[in-house]
Amino acid sequence: MASEHVISLYRKRLGSERGWVKKDWGGRLRIALVYPNVYRVGMSSLGFQWVYHLFNSREDVVAERAFLPDGHEMSLYRKAGNPLLSLESQRPLKEFHLIAFSLSFENDYPNILTILELAGLPLEAAKRRGAYPLVAAGGILTFLNPEPVSQFFDFFIVGEAEP
Repeated sequence: MASEHVISLYRKRLGSERGWVKKDWGGRLRIALVYPNVYRVGMSSLGFQWVYHLFNSREDVVAERAFLPDGHEMSLYRKAGNPLLSLESQRPLKEFHLIAFSLSFENDYPNILTILELAGLPLEAAKRRGAYPLVAAGGILTFLNPEPVSQFFDFFIVGEAEP
């Protein structure tokens, strides 16, 4: 029930966007690019948009976005217990090979845990071995001090998002 409402909301959101990418999943590395805040905040990040474009410019990669659900969206997810979905294909994040967070602000740290929980993933990297996607983080906070959130990630991507 909640999934239908969320899917409808996501499709409406995509209908108002320009430049989003929908690729067939067959034979490609599947990356969920996650911004640990709501859609309107994440989409105001030029770095996040650049990484989305960079990943999708590769033929062997399909990158889809996911965000922290806003108030109404969050209530739909919590009420139904459905897993967090990607924006483009509305698939659960568990179905991706890699979940890549873009970290820009320390205030978003608690949202990382909320997103992992909504995705149905164990919070700590040590408890995710094998059956779950890898969880990575990149962005300015990985340059400065990734230690406060290191137990939640399998690895960090340090450096500029340049080809």
